Amino acid sequence: MDRRSFMKTMGFIGAMTASGVSISTKSSAKAIDEPTYKKFIVGEIPKYDATNNVFSRMMYDPDFLQLRTVQGKNMKENIETNKPGYGLMEMGFRGATWAIQYSLGSSSGTYAWGGEGLYSWAPLGRPPFSTAGIGKLDVRDPEWITKWVKVAGKHFGASLVGICEINRNWIYSHVYNIMAKKTTPVEIPPEYKYAVVMVMEMDYGLMKESPEALSAAATGLGYSKMAITSVSMAEFIRNLGYKAIPMGNDTALSIPLAIDAGLGELGRHGLLITEQFGPRVRLSKVFTDLPLKPDKPVDLGVQDFCESCGVCAQECPGKAISPGKRSTEPASVSNNKGGLLKWSMNAYNCFKTWAALGVDCTHCIAACVKNRPSVA
Repeated sequence: MDRRSFMKTMGFIGAMTASGVSISTKSSAKAIDEPTYKKFIVGEIPKYDATNNVFSRMMYDPDFLQLRTVQGKNMKENIETNKPGYGLMEMGFRGATWAIQYSLGSSSGTYAWGGEGLYSWAPLGRPPFSTAGIGKLDVRDPEWITKWVKVAGKHFGASLVGICEINRNWIYSHVYNIMAKKTTPVEIPPEYKYAVVMVMEMDYGLMKESPEALSAAATGLGYSKMAITSVSMAEFIRNLGYKAIPMGNDTALSIPLAIDAGLGELGRHGLLITEQFGPRVRLSKVFTDLPLKPDKPVDLGVQDFCESCGVCAQECPGKAISPGKRSTEPASVSNNKGGLLKWSMNAYNCFKTWAALGVDCTHCIAACVKNRPSVA
């Protein structure tokens, strides 16, 4: 992309942001007592071992290590040849959006747990800004404090905030600690009963540039916002005298928690589909012992829609998304085994596409029929 094209694209994105472009529609969300995935549970769902996810495997699995080398080589070649959509301007912009996540988010890597960087389990604030340990808020009305928590989440940068009781099936059994280079069991104390789940909208204009590098800038800023919102929420709760564990993608599965918190439904591409933004979101969460009022899950009609749509599977450059029927059979070791009828994504095929492009791909999000400008 030349300078004129780059500035034109960035100007379009800025104009959309400044004007608050949105589509006003009547909400189709229907509050329900149980999340829609419940009807697809056909057996016991084991806890997920995050040692097997893509971002862990790229640290120890020979096949994924080789793909990382290919990705780095292709990224360098794209920049040196100024390949349209993948040149120095685009890649430099994309890299800047990841700065908070990779410098402060977690010094042990995205999938480590136990308290590193902004995702620390211990209070980070210092007097006079921190009131942790001084007193404890007397919560006689969980509904009242829940409203405060949601307002705070929006102020900290979240686009949506939902509350759920923690289903401990969604907590990882193990994670791969990147710094220690070993698998570690995950243990969350029983007093943590609630999850505050926060949605970060990714820029619609940037996402439409997929699979070029500018779309990856939307992802990077989403991850940096995840770190900021989760640590801010955790510090707020700690300042009230309660415990809080901030998380990005680490420690527990974000999407099932978001579904339980009434923020959306699971799509064919394995991503959360929200009413407001479609799948164009990133998620952070905070586990806490602060008494809160859980939200009800919602039915957006996504399950029936994804059964007949399949556009994401057709458009996926790596053919990593299942075009067929739901199954309990995992597409690879990176998928959880059994228990739930779902469409599994082939993690190797997905990451192979990243390597070929020289940058992470979000084309399933961009191509999704539910991806649209913000719904007011």
